[in-house]
Amino acid sequence: MSFTPFTGVDNHKRPVTFCGALVAHEDADSFKWVFTRFLEFDAKWEEIGREHNVNNIDWFQEMYAKRRHWVMAHCRDLDMGGVMRTTQRSESENSFFKRFETIEVHGAEVYSHKVFEEFKEEAKLSIGTCKSRGFTECGSLEVTTVRDASRERNYEVIYCPDKLKATCSCRMLERKGIICRHVIWIYSSNGVKIIPEQCIVKRWCKDARLSKMFDCNGEATEDVDIIDGKQIAMSM
Repeated sequence: MSFTPFTGVDNHKRPVTFCGALVAHEDADSFKWVFTRFLEFDAKWEEIGREHNVNNIDWFQEMYAKRRHWVMAHCRDLDMGGVMRTTQRSESENSFFKRFETIEVHGAEVYSHKVFEEFKEEAKLSIGTCKSRGFTECGSLEVTTVRDASRERNYEVIYCPDKLKATCSCRMLERKGIICRHVIWIYSSNGVKIIPEQCIVKRWCKDARLSKMFDCNGEATEDVDIIDGKQIAMSM
């Protein structure tokens, strides 16, 4: 499935994603379908206005009145058309999303379904809520203050590039056995495409039951369902 974001630019000249779509094929018919769906836009705008009770807000009405000026990559004769560069903006946006895509694919490969859902949520939040609020170097370590907008708090992430080791002050990995959105953001920002082995807790993996089991004497067992003699006697 190919991810196709609709990208614009805000008043700070930063890319803004208006919406996104998943298409099975990158061909004319698929993109025609995407654009057609996007043109149901008027009904969705009205629905959002009613839901949030903003239809009578001047700014909301002005934005709708200017909707034809929102996407103008091919219309340079219109006001502000020059700020858009089709390839430049879209490639920049695609590059941003791809930073998180591969590490999420790896999570789907190693984690059990339930755990992956939790990991995927953290990966999603790392995209939309995390930003750097400061960076310092301490020897071989990089210390980054990550702002979590969803919690309105700052967290400190200590990252060792040589060992791909990252620890966060939220201590989610230590508490739940899953790396947090702040660490995912750091890994993705540094081009780490898979979850480092030291961050993967074996008990949450698909192959957790394939690990060796040990009895009370420290001997490896062949059967994970061994019942000792005392338990057998009590059950008779």
